[in-house]
Amino acid sequence: MERETPSTHAVDFSPAMCRRLRAVSGALVVRADAGRLPFADGGFGTVVANHMLYHVDDPDAVLRELARVLRPGGRLAVAVNGSDHLHELDAVGPAVGRPDLGRSGTRNDVTAATAPAYVARHFTGVTAERYPGDLRIPDTGPVLAYLASLTDEPLTAEQVAAVTALVGARIAAEGSFRVRRHTVLVTAVRPRK
Repeated sequence: MERETPSTHAVDFSPAMCRRLRAVSGALVVRADAGRLPFADGGFGTVVANHMLYHVDDPDAVLRELARVLRPGGRLAVAVNGSDHLHELDAVGPAVGRPDLGRSGTRNDVTAATAPAYVARHFTGVTAERYPGDLRIPDTGPVLAYLASLTDEPLTAEQVAAVTALVGARIAAEGSFRVRRHTVLVTAVRPRK
């Protein structure tokens, strides 16, 4: 009996993320560096780079590699965050004495504003669509969980109390803690040569 080839390949550099991706039904999970993918040239019709391009050392090298594994005419979708994405959450850490919990984690200058130009260096038919929206958080629990996910150093009891007071005051005044979401989807096509 012939083995069926998975229709979805899920790739990440992080062993922890790869463990989580194994829950995706039907996906072949591969741990790899996005700049050195273990796939043949032109092997895919679609590649999705979901909220990762700003985490790599060399975005141009990664985009060249994504173009390499796409077949001519194949589609690329890159999701990045707008400049105001999660701004309210990013402000909480610094406000309670934890500036390390503000927006960070980026390794380069890929943003919603610069991503289309990066992609256009390697692909054609580049478009960018903005998807703004709001999260309405009804209590402080999700905010505390989000902040805890950003660090190995837990919040102190005083910092937890400060977050609870800060976020709780907004919830009391407005009915929820409003957080702006702003994702930008950049799509493109691999040139046919």
